[in-house]
Amino acid sequence: MKLWYRNEAAEWTQALPIANGHMGAMCYGGAGGRYDLSENTCWSGHNQPDPLKVHAKESMEAARELLLKGEYARGEALLENCTGNKVNYGTQVPMGRLKAAIEQVPDSAYRELELETGVALDRLQYGENQVCRESFLSNPDKVMGIRMTAAEQMPDLCLWMEGWSQPAHTRWSEQERLLLVKGRALENIHSDGVTGTAYAMALCYETDGQVSWNRRGLVIKGASWLTVWLSASTDMFDPGFEETCRQRVFHAAKKGWKDIYERHIGQHREAMERCTFTMPDTGAHLPTDERIQAFARNNGGDDGLIALFFQYGRYLIFNSSRPDSLLPAALQGVWNDDRACRMEWTDDMHLDINTQMNYYPAESTGLGDCTGPLFRWMKTKLIPNGRKVAGELYGLEGWCAHTVSNAYGWAAPGWDVSWGLSVSCGGWLVRLAWEHYLYTGDRDFLAEYYDVIYENARFLAGILMPDPRTGHLLTVPAYSPENAFISNGEVHCITAGSTFDMTAARSGFEIVRKAAEILGREDAFTDGCEALMEKLPPYSIGKYGQLMEWYRDYEEPLPDHRHTSHLLALHPFGTIDPEKEPELAEAVRISLDRRLGENAKDIVYANWAGALLILYYARLLDGERAGAFVKPMIAFLSRENMMITHQGSTSSVTGGIYELDGNTGFAAGVAEMLLQSRENRIRILPALPREWKTGEYKGMRAYGGHVVSTVWDEDSVCVTIAAAGDGELTVCCFDEVRQIELRKGECCRMLFSRKK
Repeated sequence: MKLWYRNEAAEWTQALPIANGHMGAMCYGGAGGRYDLSENTCWSGHNQPDPLKVHAKESMEAARELLLKGEYARGEALLENCTGNKVNYGTQVPMGRLKAAIEQVPDSAYRELELETGVALDRLQYGENQVCRESFLSNPDKVMGIRMTAAEQMPDLCLWMEGWSQPAHTRWSEQERLLLVKGRALENIHSDGVTGTAYAMALCYETDGQVSWNRRGLVIKGASWLTVWLSASTDMFDPGFEETCRQRVFHAAKKGWKDIYERHIGQHREAMERCTFTMPDTGAHLPTDERIQAFARNNGGDDGLIALFFQYGRYLIFNSSRPDSLLPAALQGVWNDDRACRMEWTDDMHLDINTQMNYYPAESTGLGDCTGPLFRWMKTKLIPNGRKVAGELYGLEGWCAHTVSNAYGWAAPGWDVSWGLSVSCGGWLVRLAWEHYLYTGDRDFLAEYYDVIYENARFLAGILMPDPRTGHLLTVPAYSPENAFISNGEVHCITAGSTFDMTAARSGFEIVRKAAEILGREDAFTDGCEALMEKLPPYSIGKYGQLMEWYRDYEEPLPDHRHTSHLLALHPFGTIDPEKEPELAEAVRISLDRRLGENAKDIVYANWAGALLILYYARLLDGERAGAFVKPMIAFLSRENMMITHQGSTSSVTGGIYELDGNTGFAAGVAEMLLQSRENRIRILPALPREWKTGEYKGMRAYGGHVVSTVWDEDSVCVTIAAAGDGELTVCCFDEVRQIELRKGECCRMLFSRKK
């Protein structure tokens, strides 16, 4: 599968992404040969030792009492003193830019990105002479490789590299054939302008041409080939980062192109081919930008493009978060468009949807090992700070996380009451860790992260307060990201008890209870979790028939709000089961109908919000509605390079800004349409649109680690399940339900009829 074009990229959202889980590059191709470079530890700011304001705890205690009484204005006023003290929060920033340019306009240009191999290729035509440029980023050898070759002599080349932020400088060593850039990741929007990681980039080159220096950089004349090796690092984890970069490029030059290239291809292909999905590729003859335009004009009609977007989502998370990545994927993955980092919301780890959705497709599509950086960051960075904040702000045991975080593990609330006080985001992260266990059955992993699960459940238990009218236990303060409500004619954000918080708490208590039982680590707290769950308020249906978003049935100032946090009970938490609770499933439908009213704009303009719509309707087993929201994500929200962005022109303030979660959420939504797994039950093609007439997927994962492959046409469905362990399994496909017995290492094959 590949993306391909007949022109050079003119802007970031046309360039093609390559990466290795540490470093990323956006390849513009063409004669310009531009690469925008980034590295996932290139962050401004630092770990703030005191992110809370003076007397924050006293303000929080008083605010909680007021919120429980319904005195929201007074409570929110006190919470102004409880927001995080943003001084050196920081952001991920771009690292630099490389040019491997040809100083002559070609007669024609072609460029492509092959998803299986992670190699970007350019072909430039100069009369009868063709110049080829191959680019990749190797994870095994931690270098970027570029090789330019020509059947004849190439036109003059220009090679240059520079840092993004100042102070930064580039030094050339003619003897070592080395360009070295040193700088610091500094900015003054999210930090003080003088605090950030130090970074280095080293570039080693080999060529048969003549190299000289002028104001444009290194000029190479008379060459028939050029090989470039580049490595980048910072001092966040490596005090010897500069020497590390130098040694990596010299090592690559010594090993040679063939060895480095083949090691990269082998690793990349193995991961990408663990899971595949194909449908008829009727539009593959069109360049990718034209193909997307045709899809938009025809409202679909190119199922193969849907499959390509699915695999592209896998490609992006795999290359943003490899098993050995030093940090989890930030808002834009390992790439950086130099725009998100300048927004108020910054290029960081947003824990109220974005970070979680970055990893949504990992487990089910064979990339579960890519979640490791997220869990390590939680344990080593986020949780130590989360323990401190839980104690100093709330006076509670355990650890907490709020709406946003960063490379340094920020755990304090955000710096605005209207969005920063989501107390349950740690519970959402815990859910991802539990999902990893459910997919793998890895008891060692569960034992390693048991304290993470346990301590967050302790915090969630501590944040509960009894409602004086009903006795229900409510989270206080409570928030529903990033929405507001109307009470007594006034708009507020913070209350006592939200459905999102209750879902996270219910899930957290159930997870720790089950984990303790599996590991034999029960104690008084885990034994009491079932009683705690019984005291939580049940899911309620409001006056419009909708699933209530808060404990009380408030009116909404923004009926089409992009966040639907109360519906996370359906997915990913699974605390609402449509099959067992049809009345709640119907309330979810009505909630979605209200969000998607005739004047809806907010919910359909956000990339991750569109992905959630696919996921929700897939869980409701509504293939037609799920499929209906697949289309606008391609036609309306994606750019020429298939990166899914917020709607709007790139000239607007926020329009066209890329977020990784749009693509990964899309892949997760399509995966949910193809296979759903809960406990010892799987559904084959549970939300398949009628117009997806034929297709095939291989290597999708179910709970327990079973590997499922399915091929279907208009009449039948053939399913193969490779068992990861012994046990009974219920398999559902359309209206048919079968009970099967699995034996580890064996394959079970079944044939179903596709009902019209």
